[in-house]
Amino acid sequence: MTNQQTLDDLNYATALAKSGSEAPLVGGPVGLMWGILISVTLLAHWGIVSGTLAIEPQYLWALWIGFSALGGFGSAILGKKIATKPGVQSMANRVEHAVWSMFTLMLACLWVGIVISMLLGMGSVALFDLVPIVGFAGQGLAYGVTAKISHHKWLAWASGAAFLASMMCLPAFGQPVLYLIAAIATVFTVVVPSLKTIGFEHASQ
Repeated sequence: MTNQQTLDDLNYATALAKSGSEAPLVGGPVGLMWGILISVTLLAHWGIVSGTLAIEPQYLWALWIGFSALGGFGSAILGKKIATKPGVQSMANRVEHAVWSMFTLMLACLWVGIVISMLLGMGSVALFDLVPIVGFAGQGLAYGVTAKISHHKWLAWASGAAFLASMMCLPAFGQPVLYLIAAIATVFTVVVPSLKTIGFEHASQ
């Protein structure tokens, strides 16, 4: 093998590595689906607990079970499509998938812990107000990690917005308005970043 062939091979390998590191994020559709679903559910939750909607608070469990079922079904469908996209195995996409998977597990553990606390008579329904507060903080972490390890530095503003949303929700702990604030904030911390991700993905094609 000549020196020129060696250089050509190295340049080719470098180009492949660069292409992988600069691959667009592909999780936008899933994020958009969850963002819309979470916003609508939080808005409905606020409507119920504030008395704006003529629905008894005892039916909140049905709202959130429906949310989980629709979200799980949507993720399964969209996940199959995403798995076939070019660049899905890039470092940024793998890290993004990992941090959001751990984020989901964290919230699930928090929810189960609250339910167990209530069943043991050691907590109240007010503890569920922790979920959106912790959720926004987790979003900030997930966006921030992805921004740090990839060229998608614009996610830093999404991280900051999520941390800000967590701080804004904390003073409203125990009040119905918490869910209205969370519903509005989700548009800016999930829906808008997901639309931006989808836009970048289409622009790269």
